[in-house]
Amino acid sequence: MNDIMINTERKYSATVIPNVFIDRYLASANGAYVKIYLYLLRCLTGNEMQFSISSAADFFDETESDIIRALKYWDKNDVIRLYRNGDDITGITLLDLTAEPAKTAPKVTGSNAKVISINNIRPDATKSVAEEASKPEAEDTSSVRALPSLSRADINKALEEKEVNFMSNALEMYLQRTLSEEDQNLLVNLYKNLGFSQDLILHLYEICIDRNKKKNSYIWSTALDWYEQGITTVEEADNRTMLYNAYFNAVNKAFNLGRLPGDKEQKFIRAWEGMGFSPEMVKEACDRTLLKTNKTSFVYADKILTSWNEENIKTPEALAEKDRNFTKAKGTKPARKVSKSAENYLNRYTQREYSASDMREIERQMLERSLGFSIKQEQEG
Repeated sequence: MNDIMINTERKYSATVIPNVFIDRYLASANGAYVKIYLYLLRCLTGNEMQFSISSAADFFDETESDIIRALKYWDKNDVIRLYRNGDDITGITLLDLTAEPAKTAPKVTGSNAKVISINNIRPDATKSVAEEASKPEAEDTSSVRALPSLSRADINKALEEKEVNFMSNALEMYLQRTLSEEDQNLLVNLYKNLGFSQDLILHLYEICIDRNKKKNSYIWSTALDWYEQGITTVEEADNRTMLYNAYFNAVNKAFNLGRLPGDKEQKFIRAWEGMGFSPEMVKEACDRTLLKTNKTSFVYADKILTSWNEENIKTPEALAEKDRNFTKAKGTKPARKVSKSAENYLNRYTQREYSASDMREIERQMLERSLGFSIKQEQEG
C-alpha cells in the first residue's frame, strides 16, 4: 500500500495560520472544512505526526467521506494541492497563499519541502476515492453533509411548537444535560430540514446513545445516512440497524471478540458491507483469517475480502467454485524435482546385496566381538 506524502511550500516551527487564509477564506468556508485545514497545519508542525483519512475521521468523529470532501474543497480553491495515483490520494501540498494560485500541481521534490509520511487511505464504506472524484464539481463548493446553522430566531420559533418542545425535553432526559444551542440547532434541522417524525428522531437518539455516540456530528451523519436511504419510519430504521448488527455479530462470532468492535474495526466492517458482502461472507473471511494467522486480524480479513471483491466473488457458491479451481490447479502441477543436493547421502553409492551365508557370517563376527574370542578357533581346537 502506497504512503501519502504531505508537503508544504513554507517552513513552520509552530502551528501558524496565515493571515491571508483568515482574510480570504475563513468567512466563506464551512466550519468543518476549516477544521481540516487547521489539522493539516498541525500535522506539518508535529514530530513524525501521522496523518491518514481514517485517523482524521476518528479525530473529528466524522466519516471518511466528509474528510475527503473537505480536502477536495480546499484543492478546488487552491489552498492545498492533492496528488493521486489512480484511486489513491498519494500526497497533499499546502500551497503558499501569498502567491498567485498555482495553475498546475508542483512536483513534490526539493530540499525545502517538509515531508510527512501518511498512511494510504482505504475506500469509504460506501464510496471510493474514484467515486468521490467523479461527482459534479458543484457538490464540492458547499458541504452537502454539514449541519446547517440556523438563526437563534428560527430555533426559538421552532421550539415554540408543541412537538418540538416535547422532543427538546425528552432529549434532555436522554442526554442527561440541558440542550445547548448546537443541540437545539441539530434537533430543529432533523425536524424541519430532513422532515423526520418525532418518533424517528427520538429513535435516532436512542440508537446513537446505545452505541455511546453522543456527538452531534455523529448523530447528524447517521441521520443523513437514513435520509439518503429513504428511511422514514422507526420500523425501517430498525431493519437497517438489524442489518448493521448482523455484520457485527458475524465478526464477533468468528473472532470471539466478546465485545463491540472499536471505531477502526467498525470502519472495516462498514467497508465490507459497502463492497456488497453478506454477513456470511464476512464471517467466512474472518474464519479463514484465524486459520491462516491464528489471531484476530481485521487487516488480514480486509485483504481477503478486498481480493474477493476484485474478483467479484460475493456469494458462498462463487467462493466454493474458486476453491475448487484452486485445488484442481494445484493438483495438476508437476511434481517438484528433488535436487541432487537433497538426495539421501547413502543413495549416491551402489548398494550391496547380501545372501543368507553373508548374513550368517556377519552374525558370527558380531558375536565374536561380543564374547571377546574367536568362535571358529574354538571349534577347530
